[in-house]
Amino acid sequence: MKKTQSASPALPIRLTLADQAADCIREGLRRDRWQGVMPAEGELCRELGVSRGTLRSALTVLFAENLLRPGGRGGRHAIVARAGGRKRKLHALSGNLVRVLSPQPRFIVAGQTQIIFQAVSETLGRAGLHFEFEHHPGLWDLHHPASALRKITSQPNTVGWVLYRSTQAVQEWFAASGIPAVVLGGIFPDIALPHAEFDLVAACRHAVGVFAARGHRRMAFLTVERATAGDQASARGFLEAAAAAGVDAQIAVFDDTVPGLCRLLDGLLLSSPPPTAYVAAFSNHVQATIGHLTRRGFPVPKAAAVISRMDAALLGESIPSVARYQMSAELLGRGLARMLLKALNPASKTTIGKCVIMPEYVDGETAGGRPPF
Repeated sequence: MKKTQSASPALPIRLTLADQAADCIREGLRRDRWQGVMPAEGELCRELGVSRGTLRSALTVLFAENLLRPGGRGGRHAIVARAGGRKRKLHALSGNLVRVLSPQPRFIVAGQTQIIFQAVSETLGRAGLHFEFEHHPGLWDLHHPASALRKITSQPNTVGWVLYRSTQAVQEWFAASGIPAVVLGGIFPDIALPHAEFDLVAACRHAVGVFAARGHRRMAFLTVERATAGDQASARGFLEAAAAAGVDAQIAVFDDTVPGLCRLLDGLLLSSPPPTAYVAAFSNHVQATIGHLTRRGFPVPKAAAVISRMDAALLGESIPSVARYQMSAELLGRGLARMLLKALNPASKTTIGKCVIMPEYVDGETAGGRPPF
């Protein structure tokens, strides 16, 4: 097995205005600036020099960190805990590195996942930990990866792992090993590992409902051959929702390349009758799906409809506008990092935690929605 990318330096941290506002509030909490409850939101906005929207983005993070509890209509939020400042003291560890174990090199990881990793890096950095990326593509072809994983996890100075697009065999090994690890995404049945994921099953169920309400009776879920636990759960949810709605649905699998996607679509279009509604499992396949359907005589949205299960920055700027599901990647990253910090702390409870972020549907022309302008 060849490792094609060595561990990178600690990932850069780029703080947004909401991040900075959250840091200011954490510092105030650490210094006991407020007692019992926070000032009203309007007062905080004036004090920090930020808009109400920016403040609420910061507060959402602090609610998730269990530092504050949402207040009533007056916006006076209760103080739950005193923040620990820029550095969170951990029990003595054998190192200061947390590594991502991935089948893909960092440069091709999707934008939403990059945001997740950035949030993880920032949160771990406050605890004095560094975040590095491990690319091991060959590992995902092994049905029995124990020997390879023992070698990979024996690297010095490493205290924990984030498992990205992990196979069932990889998850089973980490669950049995006792090595601190958190899964980014869903977990396979009977696996006892903490995990952080978007509720993509709910997104797929909802997409079926959107299509059915707009008159589509034949649907397809476009996904890749190397499906994760989350991808498999999404496919099951898609079929279950279609059965409940009384529509025809199928799972269409390809090799994660554009030529493979085009061949798949050609095969679907030859069926009689062909699907008229498609859910793309990954945002990077959306434009190719729309383009190929159009050049084969099924223009979107006139003759076919497309919804993206995931979001990406460019989808919000596309014409026709793309129907998709938005999620807070930053919030998921922070939740994942908190679970990992808990796993690294021997004094914490040993319960297996999870962080699930509910997606928000953004309608678009590709699903038959109205133009945004």
